[in-house]
Amino acid sequence: MTAADERPTEIDKRDIPLSGGRTLRVTEFANGSVRLAVHAGSPYVVTVLEQIDDGVVLKLSPGREGSNAHRNWVRDHSEGGSS
Repeated sequence: MTAADERPTEIDKRDIPLSGGRTLRVTEFANGSVRLAVHAGSPYVVTVLEQIDDGVVLKLSPGREGSNAHRNWVRDHSEGGSS
């Protein structure tokens, strides 16, 4: 296994309580990456992902069956013109 295949070292993990018994877990890694996980609740879909001047915005919405969030993401993704 090469160094590129190794998992980055976790340096911090924080849980943020959300309404409805959900928890947002933010994990920071030594290589600068950040992992977000929503515990408990519906599966989530990415509805916004955009670069801003000094960072990035990521919006997750519940992806329940029949949810408009899933259809919005698919529509927005296809409108970008890239496959």
